[in-house]
Amino acid sequence: MNSEETGHSVRRVWTESELDEALSNLHDDVTTDEQVLATARAAMLNSAGGQVTDVRQVRRADAAPRQRSMRRWLAAAAVVGVVTAGGLVAGSLSFGGDAPETPRAGAAVAATLERAAERASGADEPAAAEGQYRYVMERVSVVNSGSGDGGRSIFWRVEQVNETWAPHRESDEWLHRRTPDGEREWLVGSEEEARRAGLTFDDEHSDGEWKAPCGDWFSERPCEEPAGWHNPTPEWQASLPKDPGALYERLRDDAPENSRGDAELLVYAADALRSGVLGKEVRAALYEALTKVPGLEITEEEATLDGRVGTALGIEDGTQRQEIIIDPDTGEFIGERTVLSEGNGDLPEGTVLSHSSVTTAVVDDAGDRPVE
Repeated sequence: MNSEETGHSVRRVWTESELDEALSNLHDDVTTDEQVLATARAAMLNSAGGQVTDVRQVRRADAAPRQRSMRRWLAAAAVVGVVTAGGLVAGSLSFGGDAPETPRAGAAVAATLERAAERASGADEPAAAEGQYRYVMERVSVVNSGSGDGGRSIFWRVEQVNETWAPHRESDEWLHRRTPDGEREWLVGSEEEARRAGLTFDDEHSDGEWKAPCGDWFSERPCEEPAGWHNPTPEWQASLPKDPGALYERLRDDAPENSRGDAELLVYAADALRSGVLGKEVRAALYEALTKVPGLEITEEEATLDGRVGTALGIEDGTQRQEIIIDPDTGEFIGERTVLSEGNGDLPEGTVLSHSSVTTAVVDDAGDRPVE
Protein backbone atom coordinates (compact mmCIF):
# COMPACT_ATOMS: atom_id res chain seq x y z
CA MET A 1 0.00 0.00 0.00
CA ASN A 2 1.57 3.31 -1.02
CA SER A 3 1.03 6.77 0.41
CA GLU A 4 -1.43 7.75 -2.33
CA GLU A 5 -3.61 4.73 -1.58
CA THR A 6 -3.77 5.53 2.13
CA GLY A 7 -4.32 9.22 1.62
CA HIS A 8 -1.28 9.95 3.79
CA SER A 9 2.23 10.98 2.96
CA VAL A 10 5.40 9.83 4.60
CA ARG A 11 6.85 12.94 6.16
CA ARG A 12 10.44 13.71 6.96
CA VAL A 13 11.73 12.37 10.26
CA TRP A 14 14.70 13.96 12.00
CA THR A 15 17.92 12.02 11.96
CA GLU A 16 19.53 10.89 15.21
CA SER A 17 22.23 13.54 14.82
CA GLU A 18 19.64 16.31 14.41
CA LEU A 19 17.71 15.09 17.43
CA ASP A 20 20.84 14.74 19.51
CA GLU A 21 22.02 18.24 18.62
CA ALA A 22 18.61 19.74 19.32
CA LEU A 23 18.27 17.91 22.63
CA SER A 24 21.76 18.94 23.68
CA ASN A 25 20.78 22.58 23.28
CA LEU A 26 17.61 22.34 25.35
CA HIS A 27 18.01 24.55 28.44
CA ASP A 28 21.77 24.18 28.83
CA ASP A 29 21.52 25.46 32.40
CA VAL A 30 18.92 22.90 33.48
CA THR A 31 19.34 19.19 34.21
CA THR A 32 16.98 17.34 31.87
CA ASP A 33 14.63 14.83 33.47
CA GLU A 34 13.96 11.67 31.47
CA GLN A 35 10.24 12.47 31.16
CA VAL A 36 10.96 16.06 30.08
CA LEU A 37 13.46 14.74 27.53
CA ALA A 38 10.88 12.30 26.16
CA THR A 39 8.28 15.05 25.87
CA ALA A 40 10.75 17.33 24.10
CA ARG A 41 11.76 14.55 21.74
CA ALA A 42 8.10 13.89 20.93
CA ALA A 43 7.48 17.59 20.30
CA MET A 44 10.39 17.79 17.89
CA LEU A 45 9.26 14.69 16.04
CA ASN A 46 5.79 16.19 15.73
CA SER A 47 7.26 19.43 14.40
CA ALA A 48 9.12 17.42 11.79
CA GLY A 49 5.85 16.02 10.49
CA GLY A 50 5.22 13.03 12.73
CA GLN A 51 2.22 12.62 14.99
CA VAL A 52 3.35 11.24 18.34
CA THR A 53 0.61 11.04 20.91
CA ASP A 54 2.44 9.02 23.57
CA VAL A 55 5.90 10.04 24.70
CA ARG A 56 6.67 6.41 25.49
CA GLN A 57 6.91 5.85 21.75
CA VAL A 58 10.05 7.97 21.55
CA ARG A 59 11.75 7.07 24.80
CA ARG A 60 14.66 4.70 24.52
CA ALA A 61 15.28 2.00 27.08
CA ASP A 62 18.54 3.81 27.81
CA ALA A 63 17.03 7.29 27.42
CA ALA A 64 19.89 9.65 26.73
CA PRO A 65 20.34 12.74 28.89
CA ARG A 66 21.59 16.07 27.52
CA GLN A 67 25.28 16.12 26.43
CA ARG A 68 25.58 12.50 25.30
CA SER A 69 27.61 12.65 22.12
CA MET A 70 26.73 11.12 18.78
CA ARG A 71 29.22 8.34 19.41
CA ARG A 72 27.05 7.22 22.34
CA TRP A 73 23.87 7.40 20.24
CA LEU A 74 25.46 5.33 17.50
CA ALA A 75 26.60 2.73 19.97
CA ALA A 76 23.35 2.55 21.87
CA ALA A 77 20.64 2.83 19.25
CA ALA A 78 19.96 -0.15 17.06
CA VAL A 79 17.12 1.64 15.34
CA VAL A 80 16.57 5.14 13.98
CA GLY A 81 12.80 4.70 13.99
CA VAL A 82 9.89 3.29 12.05
CA VAL A 83 7.73 5.63 10.01
CA THR A 84 4.05 4.97 9.44
CA ALA A 85 2.14 6.33 6.49
CA GLY A 86 1.09 9.17 8.78
CA GLY A 87 4.59 9.92 9.99
CA LEU A 88 4.47 8.19 13.41
CA VAL A 89 7.79 7.24 14.90
CA ALA A 90 7.94 4.18 17.14
CA GLY A 91 11.15 4.17 19.14
CA SER A 92 12.41 1.45 21.42
CA LEU A 93 10.11 0.71 24.31
CA SER A 94 10.48 2.23 27.76
CA PHE A 95 8.06 2.45 30.65
CA GLY A 96 8.85 4.96 33.37
CA GLY A 97 7.81 4.57 36.97
CA ASP A 98 8.63 5.90 40.39
CA ALA A 99 11.95 4.43 41.45
CA PRO A 100 11.53 2.36 44.64
CA GLU A 101 13.53 3.11 47.75
CA THR A 102 16.22 0.46 47.95
CA PRO A 103 18.86 -0.68 50.46
CA ARG A 104 22.61 -0.66 49.99
CA ALA A 105 24.20 -3.35 47.84
CA GLY A 106 24.68 -6.60 49.75
CA ALA A 107 27.74 -8.67 50.60
CA ALA A 108 27.31 -11.01 47.62
CA VAL A 109 27.27 -8.06 45.21
CA ALA A 110 30.37 -6.57 46.82
CA ALA A 111 32.22 -9.89 46.69
CA THR A 112 31.36 -10.37 43.01
CA LEU A 113 32.43 -6.88 42.00
CA GLU A 114 35.58 -6.94 44.10
CA ARG A 115 36.62 -10.25 42.54
CA ALA A 116 35.96 -8.82 39.07
CA ALA A 117 37.99 -5.73 39.97
CA GLU A 118 40.94 -7.81 41.14
CA ARG A 119 40.89 -9.94 37.98
CA ALA A 120 40.48 -6.89 35.73
CA SER A 121 43.42 -5.02 37.24
CA GLY A 122 45.65 -8.08 36.86
CA ALA A 123 44.50 -9.03 33.37
CA ASP A 124 46.93 -9.25 30.47
CA GLU A 125 45.13 -6.98 28.00
CA PRO A 126 47.07 -5.90 24.92
CA ALA A 127 46.82 -2.23 24.02
CA ALA A 128 46.71 -0.99 20.44
CA ALA A 129 50.23 0.03 19.43
CA GLU A 130 51.09 2.75 16.93
CA GLY A 131 49.36 1.87 13.66
CA GLN A 132 47.01 -0.65 15.30
CA TYR A 133 43.33 -0.38 16.25
CA ARG A 134 41.15 -1.43 19.13
CA TYR A 135 38.24 -3.36 17.63
CA VAL A 136 34.94 -3.07 19.52
CA MET A 137 31.99 -5.18 18.39
CA GLU A 138 28.60 -4.56 19.97
CA ARG A 139 25.61 -6.76 19.20
CA VAL A 140 22.44 -4.82 20.00
CA SER A 141 18.85 -6.00 20.37
CA VAL A 142 15.93 -3.58 20.88
CA VAL A 143 12.16 -3.99 21.19
CA ASN A 144 10.25 -1.48 19.06
CA SER A 145 6.57 -0.61 19.09
CA GLY A 146 3.97 0.72 16.71
CA SER A 147 0.22 0.79 16.06
CA GLY A 148 -1.44 -2.18 14.39
CA ASP A 149 -5.04 -3.06 13.53
CA GLY A 150 -7.52 -0.77 15.24
CA GLY A 151 -4.69 1.18 16.82
CA ARG A 152 -3.60 -1.64 19.11
CA SER A 153 0.05 -1.73 20.17
CA ILE A 154 2.31 -4.17 18.37
CA PHE A 155 5.88 -5.03 19.35
CA TRP A 156 8.84 -6.56 17.59
CA ARG A 157 12.53 -7.11 18.24
CA VAL A 158 15.35 -6.13 15.88
CA GLU A 159 19.08 -6.77 16.14
CA GLN A 160 22.09 -5.00 14.76
CA VAL A 161 25.87 -5.33 14.91
CA ASN A 162 27.90 -2.18 15.56
CA GLU A 163 31.64 -2.34 14.90
CA THR A 164 34.17 0.34 15.78
CA TRP A 165 37.89 0.56 15.01
CA ALA A 166 39.58 3.01 17.39
CA PRO A 167 43.15 4.00 16.46
CA HIS A 168 46.10 4.14 18.84
CA ARG A 169 45.99 7.95 18.70
CA GLU A 170 42.57 9.36 19.64
CA SER A 171 42.76 12.20 17.11
CA ASP A 172 43.38 9.88 14.15
CA GLU A 173 40.57 8.60 11.93
CA TRP A 174 38.14 6.08 13.43
CA LEU A 175 35.92 3.69 11.49
CA HIS A 176 32.37 2.75 12.51
CA ARG A 177 30.15 0.21 10.73
CA ARG A 178 26.55 -0.84 11.44
CA THR A 179 24.91 -3.92 9.96
CA PRO A 180 21.39 -5.35 10.46
CA ASP A 181 21.50 -8.83 11.97
CA GLY A 182 18.71 -11.34 11.42
CA GLU A 183 14.97 -11.02 10.90
CA ARG A 184 12.41 -9.18 13.01
CA GLU A 185 11.07 -11.20 15.91
CA TRP A 186 7.40 -10.42 16.48
CA LEU A 187 6.32 -10.35 20.12
CA VAL A 188 2.82 -8.93 19.61
CA GLY A 189 1.35 -8.67 16.12
CA SER A 190 2.86 -9.64 12.78
CA GLU A 191 4.54 -8.24 9.69
CA GLU A 192 1.24 -8.46 7.82
CA GLU A 193 -0.62 -6.48 10.50
CA ALA A 194 2.09 -3.83 10.53
CA ARG A 195 1.95 -3.45 6.75
CA ARG A 196 -1.84 -3.20 6.81
CA ALA A 197 -1.56 -0.39 9.36
CA GLY A 198 0.84 1.48 7.09
CA LEU A 199 4.08 0.79 8.95
CA THR A 200 7.15 0.84 6.76
CA PHE A 201 10.58 -0.42 7.75
CA ASP A 202 12.79 1.29 5.18
CA ASP A 203 14.66 3.26 7.84
CA GLU A 204 14.45 0.75 10.65
CA HIS A 205 18.21 0.30 10.75
CA SER A 206 20.67 3.15 10.37
CA ASP A 207 23.15 0.84 8.67
CA GLY A 208 26.21 2.19 6.95
CA GLU A 209 29.82 3.16 7.49
CA TRP A 210 31.29 6.33 8.96
CA LYS A 211 34.84 7.69 9.36
CA ALA A 212 35.97 10.61 11.48
CA PRO A 213 38.75 11.74 13.81
CA CYS A 214 38.04 11.00 17.48
CA GLY A 215 35.02 8.92 16.46
CA ASP A 216 32.88 12.07 16.18
CA TRP A 217 30.95 10.83 13.15
CA PHE A 218 28.48 13.69 12.74
CA SER A 219 30.20 16.54 14.52
CA GLU A 220 31.04 19.70 12.60
CA ARG A 221 34.05 20.07 14.91
CA PRO A 222 35.58 16.61 15.43
CA CYS A 223 37.58 16.07 18.61
CA GLU A 224 35.68 18.85 20.38
CA GLU A 225 32.84 16.67 21.70
CA PRO A 226 32.68 16.80 25.51
CA ALA A 227 34.24 13.79 27.20
CA GLY A 228 32.44 11.83 29.90
CA TRP A 229 30.94 8.47 30.72
CA HIS A 230 29.47 8.35 27.22
CA ASN A 231 32.79 9.33 25.62
CA PRO A 232 35.63 8.14 27.90
CA THR A 233 38.65 9.71 26.24
CA PRO A 234 42.13 8.91 27.62
CA GLU A 235 42.31 12.38 29.19
CA TRP A 236 38.94 11.95 30.87
CA GLN A 237 39.91 8.54 32.21
CA ALA A 238 43.12 9.99 33.63
CA SER A 239 41.08 12.66 35.43
CA LEU A 240 38.92 10.16 37.34
CA PRO A 241 39.52 9.60 41.05
CA LYS A 242 41.48 6.44 41.79
CA ASP A 243 39.69 5.87 45.10
CA PRO A 244 36.48 3.81 44.58
CA GLY A 245 34.53 5.92 47.06
CA ALA A 246 35.50 9.14 45.33
CA LEU A 247 34.77 7.58 41.94
CA TYR A 248 31.30 6.61 43.17
CA GLU A 249 30.67 10.21 44.23
CA ARG A 250 31.86 11.39 40.81
CA LEU A 251 29.44 8.96 39.14
CA ARG A 252 26.58 10.18 41.31
CA ASP A 253 27.43 13.83 40.66
CA ASP A 254 27.54 13.30 36.89
CA ALA A 255 24.28 11.34 36.61
CA PRO A 256 21.28 13.70 36.37
CA GLU A 257 18.20 13.70 38.56
CA ASN A 258 15.63 11.53 36.80
CA SER A 259 12.62 9.29 37.33
CA ARG A 260 14.73 6.10 37.24
CA GLY A 261 16.55 6.81 40.49
CA ASP A 262 19.80 4.95 41.10
CA ALA A 263 19.25 2.77 38.02
CA GLU A 264 20.64 5.72 36.06
CA LEU A 265 23.98 5.24 37.82
CA LEU A 266 24.19 1.81 36.25
CA VAL A 267 23.31 3.29 32.85
CA TYR A 268 26.18 5.76 33.10
CA ALA A 269 28.62 3.08 34.25
CA ALA A 270 27.51 0.85 31.36
CA ASP A 271 28.02 3.75 28.93
CA ALA A 272 31.70 3.76 29.81
CA LEU A 273 32.09 0.00 30.04
CA ARG A 274 30.41 -0.69 26.71
CA SER A 275 32.71 1.75 24.91
CA GLY A 276 35.39 -0.94 24.90
CA VAL A 277 38.16 1.61 25.47
CA LEU A 278 38.30 1.78 29.27
CA GLY A 279 41.70 0.94 30.67
CA LYS A 280 41.78 -2.08 32.96
CA GLU A 281 42.63 0.01 36.04
CA VAL A 282 39.68 2.33 35.40
CA ARG A 283 37.41 -0.65 34.85
CA ALA A 284 38.59 -2.22 38.10
CA ALA A 285 38.02 1.00 40.05
CA LEU A 286 34.55 1.37 38.52
CA TYR A 287 33.60 -2.16 39.58
CA GLU A 288 34.62 -1.31 43.14
CA ALA A 289 32.72 1.98 42.99
CA LEU A 290 29.57 0.10 41.99
CA THR A 291 29.63 -1.80 45.30
CA LYS A 292 28.38 1.45 46.83
CA VAL A 293 25.34 1.84 44.57
CA PRO A 294 22.13 1.50 46.64
CA GLY A 295 19.86 -1.38 45.70
CA LEU A 296 22.27 -3.18 43.39
CA GLU A 297 21.48 -6.91 43.45
CA ILE A 298 22.65 -10.10 41.79
CA THR A 299 19.71 -10.83 39.51
CA GLU A 300 21.14 -13.93 37.84
CA GLU A 301 24.17 -15.97 38.89
CA GLU A 302 24.70 -17.42 35.41
CA ALA A 303 23.36 -15.04 32.80
CA THR A 304 23.95 -15.88 29.15
CA LEU A 305 24.27 -13.03 26.67
CA ASP A 306 25.07 -13.90 23.06
CA GLY A 307 26.69 -17.16 24.10
CA ARG A 308 28.84 -15.71 26.90
CA VAL A 309 28.11 -16.45 30.55
CA GLY A 310 28.53 -14.03 33.43
CA THR A 311 26.85 -12.65 36.53
CA ALA A 312 24.00 -10.16 36.11
CA LEU A 313 23.74 -7.28 38.57
CA GLY A 314 20.75 -4.99 38.40
CA ILE A 315 18.59 -2.27 39.92
CA GLU A 316 14.80 -1.89 39.77
CA ASP A 317 13.38 1.49 38.80
CA GLY A 318 9.74 0.61 39.46
CA THR A 319 8.82 -1.00 36.13
CA GLN A 320 12.17 -1.96 34.60
CA ARG A 321 15.35 -3.61 35.78
CA GLN A 322 18.62 -2.15 34.52
CA GLU A 323 21.43 -4.72 34.46
CA ILE A 324 25.09 -5.11 33.66
CA ILE A 325 26.62 -8.54 33.05
CA ILE A 326 30.23 -9.18 33.99
CA ASP A 327 32.52 -12.19 34.25
CA PRO A 328 33.87 -12.04 37.82
CA ASP A 329 36.52 -14.65 37.01
CA THR A 330 38.15 -12.56 34.26
CA GLY A 331 36.96 -9.03 35.01
CA GLU A 332 35.45 -8.73 31.53
CA PHE A 333 32.38 -6.62 30.88
CA ILE A 334 30.03 -8.81 28.83
CA GLY A 335 27.13 -6.43 28.26
CA GLU A 336 23.96 -4.86 29.59
CA ARG A 337 20.22 -5.40 29.35
CA THR A 338 16.93 -3.80 30.34
CA VAL A 339 14.19 -6.13 31.55
CA LEU A 340 10.49 -5.44 32.11
CA SER A 341 10.02 -6.13 35.81
CA GLU A 342 6.24 -5.90 35.74
CA GLY A 343 3.83 -6.63 32.93
CA ASN A 344 2.20 -3.73 31.11
CA GLY A 345 -0.83 -5.46 29.60
CA ASP A 346 0.92 -6.05 26.28
CA LEU A 347 4.25 -7.58 27.26
CA PRO A 348 4.76 -9.98 30.17
CA GLU A 349 7.04 -9.50 33.14
CA GLY A 350 10.57 -10.61 32.30
CA THR A 351 10.53 -9.41 28.68
CA VAL A 352 14.01 -8.23 27.69
CA LEU A 353 13.41 -4.77 26.21
CA SER A 354 16.98 -4.25 25.08
CA HIS A 355 20.38 -5.82 25.44
CA SER A 356 23.85 -5.42 24.06
CA SER A 357 27.00 -7.51 24.29
CA VAL A 358 30.51 -6.17 23.79
CA THR A 359 33.64 -7.89 22.46
CA THR A 360 37.03 -6.21 22.09
CA ALA A 361 40.34 -7.09 20.45
CA VAL A 362 43.41 -5.47 18.88
CA VAL A 363 43.77 -5.61 15.08
CA ASP A 364 46.33 -4.28 12.61
CA ASP A 365 44.10 -2.32 10.23
CA ALA A 366 40.75 -0.52 10.25
CA GLY A 367 38.17 -2.95 8.88
CA ASP A 368 40.02 -6.04 10.13
CA ARG A 369 38.21 -8.43 12.43
CA PRO A 370 39.93 -10.63 15.02
CA VAL A 371 40.62 -14.21 14.00
CA GLU A 372 38.24 -16.51 15.86
